[in-house]
Amino acid sequence: MDITPFVKKLLRADEKVLYCILGRIIEDTIQADRYIAVIQKQADTVLFLFSSRGIPCTSENDLAVEDVFKINEEFHLRQSEAHKDNVNRQSSIDDFDPLKNTEQVVDLCIGSQKNVRILLPDAASAKYLIGHIQKAQSRRQKQMSSDVNMTDSMSGLRKAESRDSLDIIGDYYGDEEDTTIEGFPDSLRAITNQLGIPGSGVDLVNNLKPTTAREHVVKHYMKLREEEFTYKKYYSIFCGTWNVNGQSPPMSLRLWLDKPNPPDIYVIGFQELDLSNQAYVFSGSPKEEQWKNAVRKSLPAKVRYRKVKLIRMVGIMMVVYVKEALAPDIPPHLIDADTVATGIMGIMGNKGGVGIRMTLHNTSLCFINTHLAAHQDEYERRNQDYRDVESKMRFKQFLPPLLISEHDQVFWIGDLNYRINGLEIDKVKSMIDKEKYKDLLSYDQLHQQLGRSDVFRGYSEGEINFRPTYKYNTGTNDWDSSEKSRIPAWCDRILYKGEGIDQVHYTSHPDLLISDHKPVSSLFTIEVKAIDKEKSNKVYEDVMKKLDRLENDYLPQVKLDKTEFQFKDVMFIEKRAEILTVCNTGQVPVEFEFINKLEEQSYCQPWLRITPYKSVITPGSSCEVRLEVLVDKTCVASLDASNHVLDDILVLHLTGGKDFFITVNGNFIPSSFGCSLEALVQMHGPIRETPTAQLIEIEQPGSLMSRDLTQGGRLYAIPKEVWRLVNHLWLYGKDQAELFLQAGLKKELVVIRDCLDMGVPDKIPGSVHSVAEALLLFLECLPDPVIPCRVYYRCLECNSNYMLCKQVISQIPEHHKNLFRYLIAFLRELLKYSDQNKLETNILSSIFGEIFLRPPPNTLTRSLSSPAGKAKALEEEMKRAAFVKQFLINEYDE
Repeated sequence: MDITPFVKKLLRADEKVLYCILGRIIEDTIQADRYIAVIQKQADTVLFLFSSRGIPCTSENDLAVEDVFKINEEFHLRQSEAHKDNVNRQSSIDDFDPLKNTEQVVDLCIGSQKNVRILLPDAASAKYLIGHIQKAQSRRQKQMSSDVNMTDSMSGLRKAESRDSLDIIGDYYGDEEDTTIEGFPDSLRAITNQLGIPGSGVDLVNNLKPTTAREHVVKHYMKLREEEFTYKKYYSIFCGTWNVNGQSPPMSLRLWLDKPNPPDIYVIGFQELDLSNQAYVFSGSPKEEQWKNAVRKSLPAKVRYRKVKLIRMVGIMMVVYVKEALAPDIPPHLIDADTVATGIMGIMGNKGGVGIRMTLHNTSLCFINTHLAAHQDEYERRNQDYRDVESKMRFKQFLPPLLISEHDQVFWIGDLNYRINGLEIDKVKSMIDKEKYKDLLSYDQLHQQLGRSDVFRGYSEGEINFRPTYKYNTGTNDWDSSEKSRIPAWCDRILYKGEGIDQVHYTSHPDLLISDHKPVSSLFTIEVKAIDKEKSNKVYEDVMKKLDRLENDYLPQVKLDKTEFQFKDVMFIEKRAEILTVCNTGQVPVEFEFINKLEEQSYCQPWLRITPYKSVITPGSSCEVRLEVLVDKTCVASLDASNHVLDDILVLHLTGGKDFFITVNGNFIPSSFGCSLEALVQMHGPIRETPTAQLIEIEQPGSLMSRDLTQGGRLYAIPKEVWRLVNHLWLYGKDQAELFLQAGLKKELVVIRDCLDMGVPDKIPGSVHSVAEALLLFLECLPDPVIPCRVYYRCLECNSNYMLCKQVISQIPEHHKNLFRYLIAFLRELLKYSDQNKLETNILSSIFGEIFLRPPPNTLTRSLSSPAGKAKALEEEMKRAAFVKQFLINEYDE
């Protein structure tokens, strides 16, 4: 069906549709039908990719712009006959049905950042598309040669992500910076209106706001009335999790994955995919490809599946597949993924979680795969890992980013590592042999907390009628017979949360023997909401009419329960929170938002977090806004160097109404965490005993006390706090396994902070792992790192030459040099105990490279979303590690 007439309705009169064809976009994680249109205005030509609510498209309202490519000197194409790859394609369930010989593949290369593969129905279609592209390139070359200074005739437009729709805010035909009203194309207005975005779109570009107040209100009312225009559909989801203990996959995973009634969706998670030291240091892993291929080959052969997304962080990997017939109901722009590392300092991803979210019809699904802290008695550390993943996971494709809790249905799988407590091992094994699983579960750490604490609050777990999944002798079904003889436990679990989820079965698979864990699976039937388009349009019209009447008659009105907040005696890494209640006292829905003050980059100070920072309140309702104060490593240095005052004024803006001003005041208790190295080496006693005026004085550059450093006034060669931490680790932790790899407990870090800041007790409290994390945190909080920022790039340049590295260190200030030498000597001594602590040079180099070396402040932040940005960041990471490694493998002397 020719949709050219529909596309024309979205354009202005002088914009011409040269060619339009239905094709298929083939990308790594998703493949879908798209309309490809070549559009011309004067000498400019652009390639549009349109998604459609239905195939074939029935009106212009079905179309949504998914991507826009200007055909310029960076635009290249390559044609190939698809049938040449038939042999490979037919064996891959990630690809479509075997291609006919007439189908053609066109590869588009847009600069070095973007590659798009388009599958076209026949050779004639490919010929026409390529012909129009080549003519456009020829026209552009002629134009450039005749007038190299000619500016683009249209303004910019770029694809942006929003919560429920695709919004347009940037690079359209013109340059990225061209966002002036003059020359702003009518086509942009047409498309933004078609997407439900009122106005010209210029404000959207300038303010980077993906949606407007009216849209939020409309979505809110549509959500309230969705039962009027949705109907229920049912799908099956297979969730599987397996800690594979670093092993390569067996010949087949069909015992685990292949089902007689193939499910609609597969969610498969792994832990300990790669246990090599390289996996901790570098991002690539050959095990990822091995296990991905093993999964793909083991899915039911009678159904074709398509990979939606794969994500991996060190040894934690998850992949989601859906039936090919289901793919059109999962919009590609609503698929996203994220990772959260809970290893020490959030640097090491050996523990933590990965997440994938998607929208099926009108229901949002979220899948989380985690590997929580190990060891029998570390249940509180596991709880902390859960809280970190739950609070830090952000799906950043959406504005504002989506949280796990904001999804309709959540499935949480993984090696959660919760153990059986309070029973001797012989008693546990006896109860297992008698299949007294229900009685045994009363001793299970996770079972004891479900529904009784904040840990996995709201989640459910099916009835467990299978043997514990850990720990077995590898290659057998025999319990662990090693020296440690671990108590059997249900470490591997599958939990779920949300309406419309029915668990069909929950079981383990003991016949798979390659690991010390057994894989677990669960099959669910889920109820999703599908949209009746005709009914939806009627409700939408009704909502819009209602809003029109309300907007004509009323203004937004709210009442705040308080406008002043006081936070007294705030301490480093301890959260404090207050609640602001905003009540809608008017007769229309109100959208509020905290907005930036003049010439400020954020609506609040870095030590303050506001949740939610924007929302819609219906008449008679209220919204609780959480004001949370947390002084952490990102802002403690600036407070320690100032007068320790917390002060901010928040601007609460009502869309279409007035602004409210909210004051936030408080005071910060100074901590040695965040003090400069210059101040730390001058303090006689602990910081809590040092007068505030003296602290401020020694932190000021050029002050009399700071000048004492150059006049022999320094008291210590290194900070006494660092010496205490290192000395404790040497006495009690040099032979501790996973030192600097396992995270500490937050409550223990608070106690360690007080010990360092107050000077008592003599022995630092807390576990060795908490002390190790406290050392890294202390060094990371230094305003100027151990190796000063000003020599950062010189260190990167000389990372492969030890003599040049030594030369850089010899030129840094004395107190920085002393601290660096002291810490390097400590790390070299730790490596002598590597048989016990399992530390290796590469691991320590990677960890301390991040700590010792930081780029100068105000350095232009490189985007990690582009391949070039990721490659550059990885290159710098490897150079930092290489610099530190030079001193770990060579004897360091002056």
